Amino acid sequence: MAKENLKEMMNRVNLQGTLVNNSVEMKVDKNGKRYISGQLEIMVDKEYIVPVSAFTYEFKQNGEKNPMFERLSKVVDLPSARTAGMSGAAHISVTSARFEDNSFFSDRDNRVVSNWRIGGSLIRTVAEDAAPINSFEVQGVVSSIKEVVDREGNNTDTYDLKLLNVAYGNRINELTFRFDDPAAIKYINDNYNVGDTVTVCGQVVYEQHQRTVEKEYGFGEAAVQTYVNTVRLLRITAGTPPVDPDESGYQLKELQQLLAAQQEDIVEKHNARAQVTTANNKNSGLDLLF
Repeated sequence: MAKENLKEMMNRVNLQGTLVNNSVEMKVDKNGKRYISGQLEIMVDKEYIVPVSAFTYEFKQNGEKNPMFERLSKVVDLPSARTAGMSGAAHISVTSARFEDNSFFSDRDNRVVSNWRIGGSLIRTVAEDAAPINSFEVQGVVSSIKEVVDREGNNTDTYDLKLLNVAYGNRINELTFRFDDPAAIKYINDNYNVGDTVTVCGQVVYEQHQRTVEKEYGFGEAAVQTYVNTVRLLRITAGTPPVDPDESGYQLKELQQLLAAQQEDIVEKHNARAQVTTANNKNSGLDLLF
């Protein structure tokens, strides 16, 4: 396990486009401290709407005023397409955002599900005709390279590259990147090895696929149900040559141990919440008896 903080790795997301929804609000926690949190949904082009999470307290832990709070307070009232229509929506730029670990324990799967979100606070308005931007640059240690197979187990000529990215305080982001370009497939498969440190660039893909199912009855009209499935992908468009562990200073085993500790913490917190919920339910049941 790491005894000292590892050097943070590159983790940068830049987005620019039309604000289609703005749920960023100023709130007060149970201790009376003000903070700002919420989500911005940005249409970065005609195909993709990418959500960005924003969060910051008014004061730092040392009591100093947090400059990020002042910046985000200007975002709270920005008009979005939802409130002002596309013609009245603000056009914004989010620079130096980052992928953040957002993993959670799934009761259905009985395991920790690896997940990520985009967090950012450097947000400003831009001109209406500003060109859309959708890009990321992320450094990480290769933990696996696998070909994607379809439901029947057939090869797809599409691959997933999983990287472990070091964030502040030895936090580990486990990120999976997709690549299907023939040049990328050849270069990555010929040159990248598990344990190497690499940097990849690309774009964030959010796609919504709608599926309609009809349920027939013995008589009368069929019931129609519509399901929307959101696909999130980090699509690679470029990558650097690999650097071996001795040169980079990052050891895969060490990062895997840190990631395992994070996931264990998620499980412990889930179990603690479940115990509290169970106890509260039991007490509520006892109250109903008297």
